[in-house]
Amino acid sequence: GDTPYSDVSKFENVLNAINANNQIRFVLHAGDIKTGSSECSDQLFADRLERFSRFQAPFILTLGDNEWTDCHRVTAGQYRPLERLEKLREVFYPVPGQSLGKKPILVETQSFDSQYPEFVEHVRWSQRNVVFAALHVVGSQNALGPFDPKSTIKRTPADDAEVTRRIAATSAWIRSTFLRAKANEALGVLFLFQANPMFESQLGSANRTGFDELIELLKAEAIRFGKPVVLVHGDSHYMRIDKPLRHSDGSAVSNVTRVETFGDNDYHWLRIVVDTSSTEVFSVHQEIVYENIPK
Repeated sequence: GDTPYSDVSKFENVLNAINANNQIRFVLHAGDIKTGSSECSDQLFADRLERFSRFQAPFILTLGDNEWTDCHRVTAGQYRPLERLEKLREVFYPVPGQSLGKKPILVETQSFDSQYPEFVEHVRWSQRNVVFAALHVVGSQNALGPFDPKSTIKRTPADDAEVTRRIAATSAWIRSTFLRAKANEALGVLFLFQANPMFESQLGSANRTGFDELIELLKAEAIRFGKPVVLVHGDSHYMRIDKPLRHSDGSAVSNVTRVETFGDNDYHWLRIVVDTSSTEVFSVHQEIVYENIPK
């Protein structure tokens, strides 16, 4: 996640390291494929697609705020965010129900649901009796953040309506993913999204604007599921593994683990192993790319 930013050479080192590991089954990217201040151009999108398409394994991308939500900024080119979102869907999900990468896999997509036909980025697949799903949850308060006052692009009712609809679609995708996991007696579930939703903040606090409903839904569904659930995101550029969800008595929801990716300051990657013989199912391993360590 949060890569490539300005130093694409370091991203190339990560790409090469992942491609050199023949045990990788698929590659997940937690969004933010550019800086928030760089231009949201078609040319940049094409550059990122070319790089992502060079992964040997199937490549799954969830979208981040830098590549559409924040494109109203003067430094980002003063694009209309909803127009950029439409373009991203066209570029990075050209065949609904199919991943990117040199060896794409077929995935289930919410766009096959007539209620949510635009959500090609909401995908789901299973392997080794574990369910994986991508969610479109972005920073900038899940796209509720104010627009750049210096920009000629102003927030419209359509921007607000998009957030409402996307939260509804995301909620439906979360519920159906857990239903699928329960029906198939899956051993675990992993969700991928971009935003750090500020799990630690109080319900209703300003920090959790745009995230409360989704956090509470994930928490309730995970508790009912009762088996390991992993929530993978980026956004803060701070690699961590912890138990962020809490019961009302302050104790951790023990079957839920948050995994935050390395970010722009640390061009490395995380390898998640699925072990069906383990009660924990998931284990996370730091893969340090030594060429990217400052000399």
